[in-house]
Amino acid sequence: MSAQEVILGDRAYATARGVWAIRSAQAEVVARLNPHTLRVCDERRERTSLRSKEKKVPKVGGIEFNILIPIPPEKPTKTHKWALSRAVAWVPARAVAARTREGTVIWLLTTLSAEQASWRELMQLYRLRWQIELFFKRLKSLLHLDALPSRQGPTAKSWMLARFLAAALAQKLVQPAGPLSPWGYELGETLVHA
Repeated sequence: MSAQEVILGDRAYATARGVWAIRSAQAEVVARLNPHTLRVCDERRERTSLRSKEKKVPKVGGIEFNILIPIPPEKPTKTHKWALSRAVAWVPARAVAARTREGTVIWLLTTLSAEQASWRELMQLYRLRWQIELFFKRLKSLLHLDALPSRQGPTAKSWMLARFLAAALAQKLVQPAGPLSPWGYELGETLVHA
C-alpha cells in the first residue's frame, strides 16, 4: 500500500485499527460497514449509533454522516471495553448509506472527502467490488470450488486446474450484461444531508 491509494474492501476490513493502518500509510479507505462492529463518534467525540440513523436513509438516494473513528489503545482490556479518553487517535471519516430495493440499508465507510468522491461514486465503486463477490459465488456454486475431492498434492492440483480452466472458458463465453448491484436498481442523484 502506498500514499494516495484507495483501499476498497468488504465489512471485515472496516475496523478501527485497519482504518488507522491505512490512514497511517497516507492511503484512503472505502469499505462496507457493519454498524454493529465499529465504534463511531460524532464530531464532538461523543459516541453515536449509525443504526439509530437508519430511519433517515431515504428509499431512493443516499445519505451521509461525518463521523470520527476512535482508535483503541494498544493493550486490549479483558472485557474489550475501553474509555474514549484512551483513544490513541481519531480518524475523520464519512458513513454513507443507501437502501436496497427490499429496503435494507447498506453502509459504507470512507476516509475520502466529499470533494474526492460523492456518495454516489462511492456506492458505484462498491458495486464494482460486489462483482468480485458474485464471481466467487459463481465459482463455488457452478464449479464446486468449495469442495475438493482430494487433498493430496497432484490430484488436488489437477482437479483445481481443470476447474479454473472451465471457469476461464465460461467467463470468456458468457459476457455479462453489466455489473449487478447489491441495491437491485440504479442509484439516483438524490442526497439527503444529515
